[in-house]
Amino acid sequence: MNGNISEAVIRRILKKLASHGVYAEAFAENTERLTAVFENGKPDRLENTLEQGVSFRIINDGKTFFGFTTETDEMSLQDTADALIYSTRNGGMDISFGNPVSVRNYEILSRLPAEKKIAIISEIDMAASVDDRIIQKTAKYMEIVRNTRIINSLGEDISQSLNYVTAHSIVTASDGKEMQTAVVSEGGAFGAEEARSMNFASIGERAGKLAMQNLRAKNAPAGMMPVVLGSKAGGTMVHEAVGHGLEADHACNGTSVFAGRMGKRVASELITVIDDGTLKGRRGSFLYDDEGTSAAENVLIENGVLKSYMYDRLYAMKEGVKPTGNGRRESFRYRPIVRMTNTYIKPGDSKPEDIISSVRKGLYVADMGGGQVNTVTGDFVFEVTEGYLIENGKIGDPVRNATLIGNGPDVMTNIDMVGSDLGFGIGVCGKEWQNVPVTDAQPTLRIPEITVGGR
Repeated sequence: MNGNISEAVIRRILKKLASHGVYAEAFAENTERLTAVFENGKPDRLENTLEQGVSFRIINDGKTFFGFTTETDEMSLQDTADALIYSTRNGGMDISFGNPVSVRNYEILSRLPAEKKIAIISEIDMAASVDDRIIQKTAKYMEIVRNTRIINSLGEDISQSLNYVTAHSIVTASDGKEMQTAVVSEGGAFGAEEARSMNFASIGERAGKLAMQNLRAKNAPAGMMPVVLGSKAGGTMVHEAVGHGLEADHACNGTSVFAGRMGKRVASELITVIDDGTLKGRRGSFLYDDEGTSAAENVLIENGVLKSYMYDRLYAMKEGVKPTGNGRRESFRYRPIVRMTNTYIKPGDSKPEDIISSVRKGLYVADMGGGQVNTVTGDFVFEVTEGYLIENGKIGDPVRNATLIGNGPDVMTNIDMVGSDLGFGIGVCGKEWQNVPVTDAQPTLRIPEITVGGR
C-alpha cells in the first residue's frame, strides 16, 4: 500500500475481516508535515515530521469495530485485525477487488529549502510590526502532503494525495492596561503554483493592524439590535450554528435541533445551505473522502427547506441512503465520522452596500472567531473578532469584546436580506477529539434582531 506495507498481506487480512461484518476496510496513510515558525523576530523552529500507519475497520450490526497500528510488519497488521474479529459475527462475505484508482488533487508541492521557509515567516513577522505597541508576534508556515489508500469489501481500491499550504500570523498589542490579540490565516488544498502566488506580507500586516484597531476600539454596546454579518466573517455562523446539526450522527441520534425535520422549513426562504467537497483549492476539498466515497455537492437546506443531512458510510447504512462524501478522519489513528467539508450559504440578490444602508443603528460583524453551540437546542455564543457600529446606514467606529448570542434555526429563519457576494474563511474543525481542515463561507447577511453581548 504505502512505503514498505505489503499489499498482498493487506488484501489477505481484508478478506478475513470481511467475513465478520457487512463492511470492512483497510486505510493506510503516509503524511509529511513541514513547519516553520518565527517568534518575535527570530526563527523559532523548523520541523519535518513523517507519520505512517494502517487502520482496519469492520461495520457489523450498526456498530463500528476499529483498530490501528504504526507498525507495518505482517505480524503487527495481523494482530491488529485479529483484535477486531473476536467480538464480531461470521458473515461469510467474499470480495472481488476492482481496478485500483490513483488520484492527486494538484501537483505535488515542490519542497522549499529551509532558507526559503525562513524568508516567508520573516516576511510575515516584519509586516506585523505596524506599531511599537505590538508586544508579541508569531508567524507560521506549514506544508502538508497527505497520501492515503483505501481498500474495502466493496471492491474499491483508491489512492489519493492531498497537499495543504497554510500561513498564520498571531499578533498581540498592549497599551499597558489592555491587551488585544488578532489572528489571520490563509491557505488551502493546492500545489506549488498557488502557494507561490500567496501574499504572505499581507497576512502579517492585517493581523498587526487588527490588533492595534481592537486596542483603540471602545467596548461594544450590549442588547438586542440589528446585526449585519459581512461576507468576510467567513461562515462561522453556518458552520457552528447550522452545519454540525446537519451531520447525520447528530440528526439520526436525536442530538440535533434539526432531527426529524426533513422536508420542513428550518430557515428563511432566502437561505440555501450547501456542503461541497469538490470546490477547487478550498481547504475542505478532496476527490474522495476518507472512506473512498467521491466528494460531492450536497444541498442541505434549499430555500429554507431541509433537504438532506450529511452522511458517512455507517449512518448511510443505518438510514438506507447513499453516503454523501462526508466520512472524514484526522488520520489513520481515528475512525471516520460525519464531518463537513466546505460549507456555505448560497449568495442572494441584495447588494452588500444596500444591506448596510438599510440599518439605522446596529452592529457590523466583519470577522468572527470561535464560540460554543448546543446542537440539541441550537443555542450558540460566538465571539466577534472584528466589529463596527452601524450608524445611519454607514459603518462607523470599531468596537471590541462583542459576542453574538442566539439560536441557530431562529437566526436562520429571521434573516431577511442575503447579499450577492461570498466570502471564504479557513479553519480546523474539532469533533470527537479529531481535527480536520475545513472552509466556511457566506454572503453578507442581515439579522433584524439578535442579542449582542458587550461591556
